[in-house]
Amino acid sequence: MFPPPVPASATAVPAPVRAEAPTFAVGEEWEFDYRSDLDAAQNARYAQAVSSVSASETAISLSGGRSGFALIDANTNYRRSGTSEFEPSDQRLEFPLFVGKSWTASYLYRNGSWRSECKRQAKVEAVERVETPAGIFEAFRIAEKTLWQSDELYGGSGVTRETLWYAPSAKRIVKSELRDSPIKGPIVSTRLLLLRHTTPAATP
Repeated sequence: MFPPPVPASATAVPAPVRAEAPTFAVGEEWEFDYRSDLDAAQNARYAQAVSSVSASETAISLSGGRSGFALIDANTNYRRSGTSEFEPSDQRLEFPLFVGKSWTASYLYRNGSWRSECKRQAKVEAVERVETPAGIFEAFRIAEKTLWQSDELYGGSGVTRETLWYAPSAKRIVKSELRDSPIKGPIVSTRLLLLRHTTPAATP
């Protein structure tokens, strides 16, 4: 069971109109819950902590149900996460964000012997309030469709549809719902929720 959401502030937080790319601080942390309806072995609660920051990328250490490290670019997109690699990145976000914005992108995904060429279409549909175990956020809702192509041994091709919610106050995607439909093999549905976001204490 998840803890109850943190109550909303008595002073309403205005809905964002535009979001610029965030900046991170060493020691900033997030905890997520990942669930798959196909493979329960993949279900995990895991933490991410910023270990270093540069102008082009942020390094993040993984702990809990995930191990290793991740690299995200200036748009908070993954270049690497554990054993997964994305070239140039997974292209899920493109700042600034505002309702009506759309973009297309191509990238290469690798994980072990799996290799897929991906083409993504994304559109910011709305700003809406989202409840998570970490609290209540005003977030940009983004609809994405990704066509992917690999060799026949590893699934051939398919389409992934995902709805994600990016919250400027958390600096990350706080919720996502994904459905992957390969030409070969079963349909996979997953979801991600933010459980916790903490920032390092300011030095007096």
